[in-house]
Amino acid sequence: MRLPPKAILFLILFQFFLSANSYASQGTISGQLQIDSTWNPVIYLSYISNFREMNSISNTMIISEAPLDSNGHFNIEIGFLPKEDNLFRIHLVKRGYPPNTLIIGGKDENSIFFLANRDAKINIKNNDKNGLFKDVTFSGDANNIAFQQITEIVASSDDEIVLTNSISKKELIEKATSEQLRIIADTCKNPLVSLYALYESDFESNYSSNLSFYKSYLKRWKNNHSTYFETFRNDLPITKNHTGIDALVGILLLLSVYIIFTLINKKNNNQFKKLSIQERKILTLLQAGLTNQQISDECNIGLSTVKSHVSSIFSKLNVKSRKDVIDLKK
Repeated sequence: MRLPPKAILFLILFQFFLSANSYASQGTISGQLQIDSTWNPVIYLSYISNFREMNSISNTMIISEAPLDSNGHFNIEIGFLPKEDNLFRIHLVKRGYPPNTLIIGGKDENSIFFLANRDAKINIKNNDKNGLFKDVTFSGDANNIAFQQITEIVASSDDEIVLTNSISKKELIEKATSEQLRIIADTCKNPLVSLYALYESDFESNYSSNLSFYKSYLKRWKNNHSTYFETFRNDLPITKNHTGIDALVGILLLLSVYIIFTLINKKNNNQFKKLSIQERKILTLLQAGLTNQQISDECNIGLSTVKSHVSSIFSKLNVKSRKDVIDLKK
């Protein structure tokens, strides 16, 4: 049946309307970055599958890139992302360096993290070209503003700790910061912002003294099975007392672990050789049960540097948690 011209025109206009709405709803990450001539004017977007990988970088993690124009403007379309929030990072690299280069700490720190989904409208602007992501205006999403505030709380705490020589004062600052971050985690409705607060609180060191909080927290998010929460559950230093059949199962599991580690001992030795001298020292402290802050004090290095080394150790030894590191020693 031949449609009348008016019907054909209506269908064309309707299709155009749908396409226009689809384009308008597509998410974007845009902004303006002031950079000097030492930076390559290309911005890279990476997908971070869990909070342990925040200081890791590889070509496979980079999922998009975009140029910066002469005024530093950029735009990345993200309509291909999942509909749920995930963790992402944008970064730039110095001229002559490969895309998979991270600079952690200092004025040349070259990355910033945020949450995004396919419909997100995120705008990022820095206010000082002498510090790429040190003074950033983040707009377009309330969850990301909260995410950045957590980063600022931790950075401020680290600065206070560096400026004091009193061990007692350092411990008090660390305890107060952890309490503040747990309050944020407990009251925040966005699961990833909540979880980020706990990771920044160094939860491994305060888990045993806040068991009721973590029990309640796990119950609250029991239906969240994202990679972020599954990794968190595996990272928790949970211990159980086994009796009867449970004890037998535990013994069998330990025996199995012993056999497995005996069989792959040669492979592990090769993995240990990949560690730098500093990483081997930090590995020993991890196996002794020291927290990140205690390692920072022991090695006289910044907390962010400790976290970077721990992430590198986990990656090189192919482990996911501190419990795995202690099992390697056993």
